[in-house]
Amino acid sequence: MKILQQRLLRGANLYARFPCILGLIDLEDLEFAAPSDLAAVMERVHALVPTLRERCLSPLPPGADAASLVAHLTLELQCLAGAPAEFCETSLAEGPSSLRRVVCAYQIEHIAQSAFSLAVYLVDALAHGLPFDYATPFEQLVRQSESYRIDPLTAAVLQGARKRGIPATRLTEHDALYQLGQGSRQRRYHPRLPNDSALMGAWIAQDRQLTRALLDEACVPIPAGGTVDNLDDALRVARRLGGSVLVMPGDAAAGDGGISECATEQEVALAFAAARHFGRRVTIERLVEGARYVGEAGAVMAPDGLAALCARASAKLGLEQGAVELAYNEAAPGEASVIAVKAPVPLRGMAPAIEVDEFLDAFGAGSDGRIPVIAVTGTNGKTTTTLMIAHAAELAGRRTGHTTTHGVSIGGHTVSQGDCTGYWSHRAVLSAPEVDFAVLETARGGILKRGLAYDRCTVGVVLNVSDDHLGMEGVATVEQLARVKELVAACASGAAVLNADDQHCVAMARRIGHGAELIYFSLDPANAAVLAHVGSGGRALYLDGADLVVARGRDKRVLMPVDAVPSTLGGRARYNIANSLAAAAALLGAGFEDAQVIAGLASFVSDARSNPLRTNLFEVRGITVVVDYAHNPAAYASLAEMARAMTQGAVVGVVTSPGDRRDEELGHTGRICGKGFDKLVVYESASRGRPYGQAAALIRQGALAACVNPAMVEGVDDRVQALRRAFALCSPGDVLVYCGTSVGALVEALEKIDHASARAIASRACAGATVVPAQAGTHATLA
Repeated sequence: MKILQQRLLRGANLYARFPCILGLIDLEDLEFAAPSDLAAVMERVHALVPTLRERCLSPLPPGADAASLVAHLTLELQCLAGAPAEFCETSLAEGPSSLRRVVCAYQIEHIAQSAFSLAVYLVDALAHGLPFDYATPFEQLVRQSESYRIDPLTAAVLQGARKRGIPATRLTEHDALYQLGQGSRQRRYHPRLPNDSALMGAWIAQDRQLTRALLDEACVPIPAGGTVDNLDDALRVARRLGGSVLVMPGDAAAGDGGISECATEQEVALAFAAARHFGRRVTIERLVEGARYVGEAGAVMAPDGLAALCARASAKLGLEQGAVELAYNEAAPGEASVIAVKAPVPLRGMAPAIEVDEFLDAFGAGSDGRIPVIAVTGTNGKTTTTLMIAHAAELAGRRTGHTTTHGVSIGGHTVSQGDCTGYWSHRAVLSAPEVDFAVLETARGGILKRGLAYDRCTVGVVLNVSDDHLGMEGVATVEQLARVKELVAACASGAAVLNADDQHCVAMARRIGHGAELIYFSLDPANAAVLAHVGSGGRALYLDGADLVVARGRDKRVLMPVDAVPSTLGGRARYNIANSLAAAAALLGAGFEDAQVIAGLASFVSDARSNPLRTNLFEVRGITVVVDYAHNPAAYASLAEMARAMTQGAVVGVVTSPGDRRDEELGHTGRICGKGFDKLVVYESASRGRPYGQAAALIRQGALAACVNPAMVEGVDDRVQALRRAFALCSPGDVLVYCGTSVGALVEALEKIDHASARAIASRACAGATVVPAQAGTHATLA
């Protein structure tokens, strides 16, 4: 038996609403162990761990195997080490029949990982009659657990917080520093410090490892590096960083003492020894060259980017006095890193002047320290819906943080770029002290890999569920995918917003959280689920003719006309009508007024600045070009429908799909595109493990099987050539739909076709120019 994978699900997950460790193990020859053999193994385990007999069924129930014994033993070892947990389960895993998925709850990550490994090795050894030194690793496990143990006062604070529903996050592994609450409502607690925010911030700034961790969590750039406690690790980190490095004490109580600039391993070794005089931990950082900027902690945030970065850093650390120092490139001031934090040395040996109730009462009467959180998931439309909600919240005066596939934004400023739809990005927003309201795009992958960053959200939105990413992370069917996305609705405490036009979403209604309101949205005023829900006094939003309508019981009111929502393109982009309904439902569910919702939807424009690659429109020689990130059959079907509504001419598609989709998904994409577009150019994008060109070939085969005229389906090697070929197939008045990951490819393709259009798009769209929203009977052009 061997461990193939370990994964920490740090928040609510597919298996439980609390943290779990997920292990993938291969039973190997133990797959075929007879019940009598397993019973004998269990007796040997009981001889070493007698307390397990009280917690684990003996004999094992029918159908149980060695994985079941591993799961229960993992729990028991955690309990014996002083970190009790009570939930575990096992299941078959995808692949060979010997694979098992083991899930166990935990309190402390490292203890869970060590207990799981020990359980696997112990069961495997005893099953094969091999000697096993149980006492030594168990003693190590106990010592490890003791290093994480908290004092009685901290335990009382955490217990009191749980009773009041206040979320608690441990900020340090070996010190009891906690964040209680979220966003702007958070408070920090440490048992050895008074309830004094200035002292707390100064104390944090003395710990370089903690300072680095908190700034990194806040998406504040810091020099690459790490904190170590032995010379071998110090040399390893220095080699990884390359070039000159700084070696310094992990605790900065000595001010600037012990900081050395090193260019060789010998210098690193000497500097490490010197830094150890100040404490056990030593920090190694890449030396950052450039100009220096020092911002005073607690100063009012200035419009200057460097000042704003210093203000964000000091807010995250809780600094009220001191300064933040940056190194930056004078040619590109946006390239800056925090290289030092200066703060008054806090007084030492101060007894905590705090009572548990006094500390918790500071959150306010009846407050659970939480900020409103809207979580958005679904197969398509997540990013647009998230941005709609965040835009309306910001317009209503809320200091908003949001995450999407574009990045993390706080207060209208992008602080991190990339796909930010999982645990760590969500935590960056929920831990930001300047955030009053959070909107979190929540992707399937993030849920499966790390769980949610929150135990509950105010509003959970599920837009739709269709076949995408199947065959990955143990999700093989649409029904299984729906179960993953359902978690967002199930964690909603205020309202769950579900798509009544999607059967998988409707099925989720039975499993939403107790006390949460169910709000449906639909494009069909006669939708059966909507009619039944409204008839029984429930709330729903739907499209009725040319209006977005809110209904409950016999009450019905027009929220706003569709034409007043720019992103719907005069009602032709039906998927954005659905997204608008979902956004409106989420905002109403979170307590916003109609006027605030209307203002938000009416002023949100889905252009290359606000929502890149989501129905961005450009005009090239009378041809309307639609740029979109569509990458699955449902998205392609919606785009083709919208494009058809925009023109009396031809609709030309330039399409692709990543190669990590299954053959049937790629074929389905092709069939949808073959039916939806008059002319089709298929190109290869990300092969992702397939031979180059195979994914495009499968899409093209599907299209040829479904289209009316096979001569109108072509295959081209790359996206630039595909776009040039598509323009050759277009006439003025046609619509060209380009599905890809970069507007830059469109610019490059146009360079040899229409240089003026290429430059206009590059300078005005790629740089953030707005696109005038289409009105009924027209199409959008560059502003």
